[in-house]
Amino acid sequence: MTSVAEQQRTASMPKASKDQQLTLVRIDGDGVGPEIIDSAARVVEAAVPGVEWVEAQAGERALASYGHVAPDETLEALKTVGIALKGPFHTPSGGSRRSPNHRLRRELDLYANLRPLPIPAAPKPVLLVRENVEDLYAAIEWSPAQGVAEATKIATEQGCARIARFAFDLAQREQREKITVVHKANNLKLTEGMFLRVAREVAREYPTIACDDLLVDTAASELILHPESFDVILTSNTFGDILSNVGAAVAGSLGLVASLNVGADVAIAEASHGDASQLAGADRVNPIAMIRSAALLLAHVGLHDAAVRIEDAVTEVLAADVRTLDLGGSATTHQVTEEVLARMGRV
Repeated sequence: MTSVAEQQRTASMPKASKDQQLTLVRIDGDGVGPEIIDSAARVVEAAVPGVEWVEAQAGERALASYGHVAPDETLEALKTVGIALKGPFHTPSGGSRRSPNHRLRRELDLYANLRPLPIPAAPKPVLLVRENVEDLYAAIEWSPAQGVAEATKIATEQGCARIARFAFDLAQREQREKITVVHKANNLKLTEGMFLRVAREVAREYPTIACDDLLVDTAASELILHPESFDVILTSNTFGDILSNVGAAVAGSLGLVASLNVGADVAIAEASHGDASQLAGADRVNPIAMIRSAALLLAHVGLHDAAVRIEDAVTEVLAADVRTLDLGGSATTHQVTEEVLARMGRV
């Protein structure tokens, strides 16, 4: 298991122990969501017996049942329990309907997104830390005139500082040597300029960690050509979304990349990929990303041994060449899940 799954945590989050019952919110989501959440839930139950689940809805089924893609009832469940497994959502391109992620991340202030990129050429997973609630993804848009649309890019010193500290605290715990701040401050002088300036200011509080920076276009190229040159990447919301997909492609598939959304009081694990509705119900989607995300969440609340068991089992399954469609294989979702469970000692 990578050390990020062993040590990732937020100081204000409650920690679980071996003797405490673990309670999680379960949100199946859309498309392949129910399948991968079922796989991850089974693995969590094998690693932490006696798990209690609180079912909640978000996405298309929630829209049909509650009239909203992210209903108040789901937000309240997340605030009460504090941790969750969440499937992906289907959000149409264009139109007026927002992704449920937009409300969940902003209402719960899930300001940090962590995506470890398991790139083979890198000695350790590259830790991509993405600001999660500001930038263009705040989705502040309007049309001032016919045929014209505008969007506002948001950056605040508080938002820049807290995501920078999240990244440097993570690097310190993980004994990582370098953080690369990825930005476009040569063009976006105020917003990206603030992100870079604040990151440099925070870096001075961590003298044992080197800090450099790259323009995002250069970073995208380097992530493909020389991924081993990165250790921890710190970047803003939009760039982080794009770079995580670039890194996942270099790693082999989005189906391998875990994702954890973190706030002061709530943490939500999700796969880094979309709803893949074309594969829904076909038993062909790769469950590894969601299983790894569950392991990140368990480590986040202090259940390090359980997280290590899961990641070790996943590593063994991949080494045994048990591969789904996205990795060029023919294994089913169910088969991969059973292989992981078998290596954990419980089928």
